[in-house]
Amino acid sequence: MVAKLTIINLSRHFSYIILLDGHEDGELFSLQTASLEIEPGKHELAFKDSDSDNLPTNCKPIQITMADGRSLHLKILTEDFSIRIYDEQGTHLNGKRGFLCGQVGDGVHVENP
Repeated sequence: MVAKLTIINLSRHFSYIILLDGHEDGELFSLQTASLEIEPGKHELAFKDSDSDNLPTNCKPIQITMADGRSLHLKILTEDFSIRIYDEQGTHLNGKRGFLCGQVGDGVHVENP
């Protein structure tokens, strides 16, 4: 079995490259949704601007642990020239506190806020 990661791009002007475990894993266009099937286990998720001539380009990775057969829904949005990653409850996962860790259960559980 696999786990499913669904990402919604709330930005009206920017498209992003999805970086999963340091490798490009598809492009996420503005106001679009992308779904990835990934192996259960620990992963690192980040994004970069698909047009390197444009801003924003800043995005801290988040660490997630995906359970077998589970799904995770994330939202990304550009604010103040940085790419922000949110869970379904609106928690800012890659904020000023640095790298955040989570696992799929009833959403994302933040382990080191």
